[in-house]
Parts: sequence; C-alpha cells; structure tokens
Amino acid sequence: MGGPGGWVALGILLMAAAALIGVWCFWTAGRLDRMHLRVEAARAALLTQLQHRASVATELAIGGLEDPASSVLLLAAARTARESGSGGAADQWLVQSELTAMLMALDLPAVEEEPLVSELADAARKAALARRIHNDVAATTRSLHRRRRVRWFHLAGHAVAPEMIDFDDRYDFAPRPPDPSPAAEAS
Repeated sequence: MGGPGGWVALGILLMAAAALIGVWCFWTAGRLDRMHLRVEAARAALLTQLQHRASVATELAIGGLEDPASSVLLLAAARTARESGSGGAADQWLVQSELTAMLMALDLPAVEEEPLVSELADAARKAALARRIHNDVAATTRSLHRRRRVRWFHLAGHAVAPEMIDFDDRYDFAPRPPDPSPAAEAS
C-alpha cells in the first residue's frame, strides 16, 4: 500500500464487502423466516385436509356401509384419526396410516352411496397432495438450513429444521365401475 490513498481504498473495499455480507445475511434470514411460515401454512393445510378426510369417513361409516362390522371399524379408525391432532407426531401419522389401511380394506365399490365414496376419494387425494406440498416446502427449508454459511452466521436463529411427514396416504379406493359379467353380455 503506497500511502494514505491505498489505506483509504482498502478501508472502503472492506466496508463494501462487510455491507454486502450484511445485506446477504439479512436477505437470507428473511428468506428462512418466510420459508418457515410456508411450512407452518402447509402443515395447517394438511391437517385440515386430514380432518376433512376423517369426517367424510365418519359419515360413510355412519350411513353408507351395509356391513355393520366394517362400519364400526371404520368409525373407530376415523374417530381416532380426527382426534390424533393433539397427540405426538409419530402417533398422529401412524393413526392416519391406519385409517388409510382401513379404507383400502373396505369393499367400497359395493357401497350404494357413491357420492360419499367419491367425496372421500377426493378428500384423500387432496390430503395426499397437501402432504407432498408440505414435504416439498420442508425439504427446501431443510436444504437452506444445512448450508454452511447459514450455520456460520446463525441465520436460522433458534428455529429447528422442519420434519418431513410420512404416512400411508393412498387413495385408490374410489369406486370402480362394475365389471361386465359374461351373462349380461350374452343376453
């Protein structure tokens, strides 16, 4: 550095670099905050869809099934799924998987109340979509949390990286058209 002008230039360069790092940190911390809010909103949407699925399953169990044993089992699974929001996370997703398994085990195409079965299939499809959206947003947020610069500057604060949600959310129990029987075709 050849004189006072060189030191001034170096000082200006260091201040500009510090300002750029500060702006980047501020922007990234704000982005992380917005992403955490999106994860919370996606989780709330998922829970709403799961509640709707359980409610429609309850309606189906009360009035749409001919088999009383299936009605009782579906009603119990749906009630447990509706009440699972207050339990632990692992239990909550296990209960949702159990409701899905119960729905898959039923012979829903034989049910006379097809609009209710269609509504249940629609609710289950929306719940599966909501879970995928939540997991996409959570994965993006987790990826940003893991970046080295984010950890160095503690830009996530005390926020914990969001968890992925995993449970059986199949919805291929929708009513299928009846198989044409050979006797019906012969006449």
